[in-house]
Amino acid sequence: MKTAQRLMVESKYVLSFTAANLAVQQSLVIAHKFQETRDWQITKMQIQEHNLLQARTKSALIRLNRELIGRLQTLHASQIELLCSGSPEEQRQVLWLAVCKRYAFIREFAVEVIHEKFARGDLYLTDFDYISFYNSKADWHPELETITESTRKKVRSTMLFMLRQAHLTTPRGEIIPAIFSPQARQALDLDAPMSYLIFPAPYSVPQEAA
Repeated sequence: MKTAQRLMVESKYVLSFTAANLAVQQSLVIAHKFQETRDWQITKMQIQEHNLLQARTKSALIRLNRELIGRLQTLHASQIELLCSGSPEEQRQVLWLAVCKRYAFIREFAVEVIHEKFARGDLYLTDFDYISFYNSKADWHPELETITESTRKKVRSTMLFMLRQAHLTTPRGEIIPAIFSPQARQALDLDAPMSYLIFPAPYSVPQEAA
C-alpha cells in the first residue's frame, strides 16, 4: 500500500511559510523563552518587546514571531524540550516536524514526493517532481492558481531551501536519508506515522496496528 496519501485534510493551503525558512536560531530563541514563561502569549509579547529575533523592522519582527510561534505551538512538550536540549541534527528534525505539522502543502510534498522517492530507491529530486506535485495540487486548491508568479516562486524556493536546511536534500537535489537518535524517535513517535513519513527514512506500520 502506498504511503503517499493525504494524512490530514486542509481546505485551503497556508502559504505564509514564505515569511521564514527553517529559522533554526530564531526558533531556538522562542523555544527557550517559552520554556521560561510556559505561556505562548507572554512569550510572544516578550519577544516583540525586546526584539529578541533581531528583526530590522517592527513589522518584520511581528510577522516572523507570529509565523515561528505558529509552528512551535504544534509541538508536544517533550518535542519542545528536545528542540531546546537536543543535538543540532535533532533540532533540525524537530523543526522540520513543526513545519510539516503547520503547513499541509509542505507536509504533502514531504510525504508524497520525498518519502515516496526514497521508498522507491530514487534519491534525486528534480524540477519535474515539484512541477508535477504543484500542478496536481492546483486541481484541488484554486489558491495555488491565483497567487502571483513571484509568490509562486517564493513558495518553491522557500520550501526547497528548508529541505536543505533540514539536511534532507543537498543543493544539487540529492535526497539524504534521515537517521534518528533514540531521543528523536521518542519525539517522533508522538505523531506517528506522519512524523516518519515526512522524512526520507524507512517506516513500517507496527504489527499491532496492521
